[in-house]
Amino acid sequence: MDRRGPLLLLAPLFVAAVLFLPSIGTRITSLEDEARYALKARNMLDTGDWLLPRVDGEVQMQKSPLFMWVIAALSLPGRKVTELTATLPSALSAIAGVGVTLLLGRRMFGARAGLLAALTLATMFGYYWHARLVLADMMMTFFIVAGAVAFWMSFADGAVRRGPLIVFWACLGLALAAKGPAGLLPLLPFGAFLIAERGWRRGIADLKPLMGATILVLVSAPWALAFALQKEQSYVQNVLVGDYLGPRRAGWARRSEVFFTIGPIVLGSLPWTIFIPAAVRGGWRRGESDVGRKFRFLVFWVLAYVIVITLMPQKRDRYLLPIFPALALMIGWLWDRWAAQGPSRTLRVHGWIWAALALALAAAVLLPLPLRPDLAILVPPVLWLKLLLGAALIGAAVAAVATARAGHALATFAVVCVSTTLVVAGETQVFVAGHNRTHDATRVGRSASCKISRASLRSWPPGARST
Repeated sequence: MDRRGPLLLLAPLFVAAVLFLPSIGTRITSLEDEARYALKARNMLDTGDWLLPRVDGEVQMQKSPLFMWVIAALSLPGRKVTELTATLPSALSAIAGVGVTLLLGRRMFGARAGLLAALTLATMFGYYWHARLVLADMMMTFFIVAGAVAFWMSFADGAVRRGPLIVFWACLGLALAAKGPAGLLPLLPFGAFLIAERGWRRGIADLKPLMGATILVLVSAPWALAFALQKEQSYVQNVLVGDYLGPRRAGWARRSEVFFTIGPIVLGSLPWTIFIPAAVRGGWRRGESDVGRKFRFLVFWVLAYVIVITLMPQKRDRYLLPIFPALALMIGWLWDRWAAQGPSRTLRVHGWIWAALALALAAAVLLPLPLRPDLAILVPPVLWLKLLLGAALIGAAVAAVATARAGHALATFAVVCVSTTLVVAGETQVFVAGHNRTHDATRVGRSASCKISRASLRSWPPGARST
């Protein structure tokens, strides 16, 4: 693959740009959390105070400010925070996240597996969805995956390389600056992996926690000092205890929350979900081999997030966003293995399963099925678009079965990847139009729990129309 030139390695970034960038400046910002980030960035521009996030003069320290800084910086040329400048940091972070996943895949499993993993991540529905939201989670995810690259470079061959380890801790510091304490969660799976590999004493020592704490302090100093020295609120009491730890000490509202993570993982990993069990089973069976060790690292990564978020009473789909790169790496390895092995029964079976999934989606588009409003806006409103989308899905199903039966793994992968790219690119226009028809930005201000005033929310986004 490398002989074909570096342009092939840019394919995942191109696919990500095609999916993530179009129409990001035209969707009405309707989520309360999205409006908060945009309003805080706008206040930074208006007041010149970039250290303390404020809304209507009130300090808002629930989120660290890096994401808001980037929004404000992108808004400097026009001196105005717009839908485009508010969403662009997430989209660019998502594209960069695909790039660092490519790097990690090449380091772990080889060039072709890295390429396949990056293409898989770019076309995962959950990753695509969050790339277009005004939320800090995607920026945090980018720094987490970049940190994972540095972590693997530090410990891959059994030695401890100080340079990449410094980069790892710096990436965690930037993840902390983007989202808050959630940015440090990778310490749990990565530390557990080292301990499992090297024992408690050596594993913790190799992680250099004192050096890491120093780097975290240095990276966080610009905003952490501003938060600590202001006298309007106590960051520890109001944010860490009241806003962060307090709600997480509450119990579950329902016992069914133990299954919460299944939905976001299954739906968010589409159209690649069906390949996850085969990837995990195939990699885990390698046991003490090099591939088995790499899969343990990825499984630790995924399980840590699943366990922590399952135990938390406060759950959001986006909290699971950092696991999608790990799942994509597993899937990339699986397809690389199928390509190396040649024709196999497993490939044929998965070709049929994916075709069934594509046909089910075609039926949902073509048939007059009752759908919830949030799903109905994904269906094209005019007949010719429905027929075009349905035909594309049916054609992809036929092509997937044909290439899988012929044993052409890479051709089957291309069918899944290309058809997903085309369908999602078309659906983007349909979704944005439907979303703008059904959402009124002023509804964001109706939540009694929102700390942002209604007057401020009505003024965001600029030029939003009321219905």
